[in-house]
Amino acid sequence: MKHYNGCTVIDSTPLTAINKRWQIERFLGIIKNFSEHPYGVYNIGCCETSLGEQGRNFYDEDLIGSELIPIAKLAWGDYLCLNFHYDKNNPSVDFLDYEESYECDPATSKIAETFQEFLNMLLSKDTK
Repeated sequence: MKHYNGCTVIDSTPLTAINKRWQIERFLGIIKNFSEHPYGVYNIGCCETSLGEQGRNFYDEDLIGSELIPIAKLAWGDYLCLNFHYDKNNPSVDFLDYEESYECDPATSKIAETFQEFLNMLLSKDTK
């Protein structure tokens, strides 16, 4: 992921088994000159800004910054996010339901307690 600055997922079966809407379209990256890049729409900053402008990535309107940082774009416009709302130092990985989220009221479902736990879910049976 680091080398290619984002990636697509070959098999997101562990997530689709939980909920068919959790199919990962692409992990997000940090893209210089995102407006000129063919994958610019998958820039973390672009996605975070879009969610922030709609108030869907924080719980408190007086908060400066975001509590939900998107890390993957999912099918049907949803996101996987690092959720810093409950633990500022160890975020969980949550599903953000775009359709059900409103300003200062993001609709999230926890997928994993930690990012490492989430990565372990994605490992194929051959690599475990």
